[in-house]
Amino acid sequence: MKKLSVILFLILAVYQAKSQTLVLAKDAKQYLGKTVTICDSVYNTKALEKINLLNLGGAFPKELLTIVVNKEDFTKFSSEPASMFLGNNICVTGIITEFKGKTQIVVTDPKQIVVK
Repeated sequence: MKKLSVILFLILAVYQAKSQTLVLAKDAKQYLGKTVTICDSVYNTKALEKINLLNLGGAFPKELLTIVVNKEDFTKFSSEPASMFLGNNICVTGIITEFKGKTQIVVTDPKQIVVK
């Protein structure tokens, strides 16, 4: 079963790479305003009342990219995003934006995140 999951992930990663630009989390700032796919580990998360934050590439405050899920999108996920993805390797696809000098991707649909 694990082998099948790996094969499915690789197929999805190749598909995403063809349809999106695959970049490293450390290079995200170079792609502001562009739709990209970034694969990395979720080092830590923070669950607040109106937002969930998932930090990739390092723990806060040294994260390379933050994934943001707003409260209105929580119900689209099978469980709270902050706990659901903590400690996992994921690929996230979305538009790179900046908030207070840090790069982020705002996720509005669970399909934007794939667990590796």
